[in-house]
Amino acid sequence: MAIQVIINQPGPLPIKATFNALTDGPTYLEVNGSVWSSFANTMIGIGIDLDGVRVGAAQIFSNGTSTHRTVVPAYIPIQLTQGQHTLTLYLSSGETTSDTNDFYTAVIHY
Repeated sequence: MAIQVIINQPGPLPIKATFNALTDGPTYLEVNGSVWSSFANTMIGIGIDLDGVRVGAAQIFSNGTSTHRTVVPAYIPIQLTQGQHTLTLYLSSGETTSDTNDFYTAVIHY
């Protein structure tokens, strides 16, 4: 199985990357990273847009405050066309925060 690394960098969010799809077949987009919140007992995470359309989120429920939390990895089935696309990772809620201490990875599994 081939993979294509799209994003592999520190934050903060949002992060936008353009890439060329290697095929027009069905694929999976995997997104990992960390975020934090100054609010207790809240869902926090990374919103995921592909070509300007929300395709999912990688999230975690945070009981405590001001602690960087690794989100549960998101595996999103996508159908790409060959050519250029844009992937954007952003804060999924108003309670979510990211900074230079957070790191993000987005990979396409062909």
